[in-house]
Amino acid sequence: MAKLEIFQNGTSMHPDTMGNPIYQIGTKNADGEYDVVVFDAMSEKEAKAKLAELRPVKVVPKKAPEPEKKEPAPKKAAPKKVATKKKAAPKKKATAKKKTAKKKR
Repeated sequence: MAKLEIFQNGTSMHPDTMGNPIYQIGTKNADGEYDVVVFDAMSEKEAKAKLAELRPVKVVPKKAPEPEKKEPAPKKAAPKKVATKKKAAPKKKATAKKKTAKKKR
């Protein structure tokens, strides 16, 4: 929706308010003229109140209440494992293959 504005559109001809400016509410065209939205002839004070009614109120989204943070249950301390050095398995000694004597025939 185009921006609504208050603009003066003449003077009052009513005997009680003779000569006072008359205001209306509308949108401004590219050529500088106004498209009237509220045709009622109003005083400036009345026009401002009416404009406030017509403008949509900006809704500020409410922050969702944060869920209560529960403290984590205390963890049971697991017994520490003591690192022990493993004894190295004894290395197998390389055994020399016995040469078998070739039998002479």
